[in-house]
Amino acid sequence: MEPTHFIDFEASGIAPDSYPIEVAVVFPGGEYQSLIRPAAYWDHWSYDAQDMHQITREQLIAEGTPPLEVAQAMNALFDGKTLCSDNPADCFWLDVLYEAAGIEATFEVKPLETFIGREPATKALALRPAFLDHRALGDVRALEACVSHYFQEGSRSIEE
Repeated sequence: MEPTHFIDFEASGIAPDSYPIEVAVVFPGGEYQSLIRPAAYWDHWSYDAQDMHQITREQLIAEGTPPLEVAQAMNALFDGKTLCSDNPADCFWLDVLYEAAGIEATFEVKPLETFIGREPATKALALRPAFLDHRALGDVRALEACVSHYFQEGSRSIEE
């Protein structure tokens, strides 16, 4: 099954108490992107992640959308859909977001390998540019492009 909706999260770090700071989804006919304002109890911050994403905690507080609003918008846009991710950690970030929002997601997030298998997914993801900008929208656009290429060229050319 060819995925049509793609998602990427950026996070405050990689520690267990990290949280999502940005989400982006590319889907047929559009894109959704949002900085996520930290929930009151989200206090972990990695300056390494800040340097990588070029997003400050102060920027999230000033410009981010509260978790509940992000979750409600995503439920409205993606109800009943299955969104494809390049990283199983995105499922974790989705859970953290919706836990802070206090509601359930009405869609699923699954890694690319569930759509096409582990080995083909590894090969398809190798088609992405060597350097991603570590921002959700740029990263998810790259994911959508490499998966589209995989299906346009056929799995045959990837598997050779």
